[in-house]
Amino acid sequence: MARKRRRDVIDETEVGAYHVWSRTVRRAFLTGVAPQTGVDYSHRKELIERRLEALASVFAIDCCDFTVLDNHLHLILRNRPDIVAGWSDEEVARRWLRLKRSELELQGEPTAEQIAEFMADHERVAKADRAVGGNFE
Repeated sequence: MARKRRRDVIDETEVGAYHVWSRTVRRAFLTGVAPQTGVDYSHRKELIERRLEALASVFAIDCCDFTVLDNHLHLILRNRPDIVAGWSDEEVARRWLRLKRSELELQGEPTAEQIAEFMADHERVAKADRAVGGNFE
């Protein structure tokens, strides 16, 4: 049975708390020692924790609690539209430009020129505003 889409469940205008989980496929191991191969993936737990911390510093989402298990993880998240409402376009641009899609660490602080260029594209700012506010369509 298919689940409802997140945008149909989450009201982006109200603060809410959500239990989110994700698991691996094909019996892959997220952390720990895989019994089939003996490969130790324990180092991934720290990487996952660091990435959660980095993302929480950019998005208006509080990570209230989490646990990382061998083949899945659980998160308790709270969206914060009340915080996003006070952000200027410049703040949205600054946060968005700090994201790196393929690496664990965030970018350094963007330059004034990068922020100005980003803010000149109003459609891009609006899309980023929805995303950093926790609305992932």
